[in-house]
Amino acid sequence: MMPFLFLILFLNTAWLVYLTYIVYKKILKSPQSNQPPVFVSGSIKLQLVRFNPFNDVGGDQSFILCLLDKTNTGVIITSLHTRDSTRVYAKAIKNGSCESQSLSKEETKVLIKTINS
Repeated sequence: MMPFLFLILFLNTAWLVYLTYIVYKKILKSPQSNQPPVFVSGSIKLQLVRFNPFNDVGGDQSFILCLLDKTNTGVIITSLHTRDSTRVYAKAIKNGSCESQSLSKEETKVLIKTINS
């Protein structure tokens, strides 16, 4: 039974190596695209603000990261750090507002600051 398991393991590993080789070769042989990169200089507005939402945690360990494009569409990522855990929230922004969820006062300030930058 043991040699059979080693044979199966070897064949699976060989198959994975072969597939990796094929994908690697395909990437190397693909023609280079003349399309501009997704992130062109000046196309993304970014703000990062660190803050302390809780009195029992020292330092500004929590943060809000706001990423918007030219149409003020993007995402706000909020990380809240407590003594016991860290929670991360992502909220979609479309045309300068969040339609699906309410924003905290800190998130609203960062969103306005990002739009005006």
